Amino acid sequence: MKTIALILESNREYGRELLKGIASFAYERKDWQLKMIPQLGIESKLQPSECSGVIARVTDGEAMRRLLALKLPVIDLFRQGKPSRAIMVGCDNGVIASMAAKHFLRRGFRNFAFCGYRGTRYSDERSAAFMKALAEAGYECGDYPAVEKPADIISHGDQTMRPKNMRRFAAWVANLPPKTAVFCANDIRAYHVLRVCMDIGRDVPSDIAIMGVDNDTVLCSCAPVSITSIDPNAFNVGYAAARLLDAAIKDPTVTRMEHPAFLVKPKGVVERKSTTTYPVNLPWLTKTLNYVDANMDKPITAGDLVKLANVSQSALQKVFRKVFGISAGRYILGVKMREARRLAETGNLLVKEIAAMTGFDDPKYFCRTYRAYFGHTPSHTVDCHSRFSLS
Repeated sequence: MKTIALILESNREYGRELLKGIASFAYERKDWQLKMIPQLGIESKLQPSECSGVIARVTDGEAMRRLLALKLPVIDLFRQGKPSRAIMVGCDNGVIASMAAKHFLRRGFRNFAFCGYRGTRYSDERSAAFMKALAEAGYECGDYPAVEKPADIISHGDQTMRPKNMRRFAAWVANLPPKTAVFCANDIRAYHVLRVCMDIGRDVPSDIAIMGVDNDTVLCSCAPVSITSIDPNAFNVGYAAARLLDAAIKDPTVTRMEHPAFLVKPKGVVERKSTTTYPVNLPWLTKTLNYVDANMDKPITAGDLVKLANVSQSALQKVFRKVFGISAGRYILGVKMREARRLAETGNLLVKEIAAMTGFDDPKYFCRTYRAYFGHTPSHTVDCHSRFSLS
């Protein structure tokens, strides 16, 4: 049996999903034994003669150096330091940020901000990628300027549930333009922004829309306004870490050279109340957009929206093209197709069920429409998400 040391937090959903992914690989291998090790006192609790390898997510650079000094294969899940003998594995922060930008842009936002932890790699990568995606669309993005270490421990009532420099943080949130979309480095940061908005009287989501990362269901769902978040696919990150450690144990030369980080693609946006708004000033447009969201299972046309809004066809199309850059019909199709893909990714529904839930009476027509929109069939989406997407 190979003993694998795990130095991971388990009080957050991200850490628990990492552990599930690692445990899944260990179950398949049969010859792995997992052992949780606390970060404090690594040298006394982790003996090289009793361990075959280490998977660690430690924020302390000195702790990582002590791990590497043990001359064991090490998987680094935090990726804060420079490339080293540790094999770095993590989320694809560029894709995560791009998902956030696309989600906000589809809802029609024009004001944007990023709130993270300057000086921490994953936060800086998400900030840079978010700003790049917005710049390519022609928009600028504000950024919380304070250099601050991340709060990785969640405990309701704990100090980590509030920003460290409350006065500065509140002033930054207060100065955000009306109808700003705020992308946060993680769910804890999103919770910080939400609590401050409530303290200073800024409404979420009609005035400030908030999105986090990690999809911590306890924190996001139990927040005063449930928080939209991106699921980073931590299970697959853990599985990839275990798979790569297994390869390093079999071939020790792997850890004698530097490697680029192995990045896992996120699952997607899990929308909750903190972003369910459209930053538009026309009441009839808001009414039509909400109607499309609330009637996903009905066949909706642009003509239906004209009747609902009580405006002319040309006026409706002109506003849709100005706000979203596409026609009303294309907007409706996009909403339905993205919902269809989300349903397909769960892997729990038949294609005909997905068709009915998105307003298509004919499953064959639904499949043709889906393929024309995404370039592949709904069944292909199901197949891709029934396997590990370690890329």
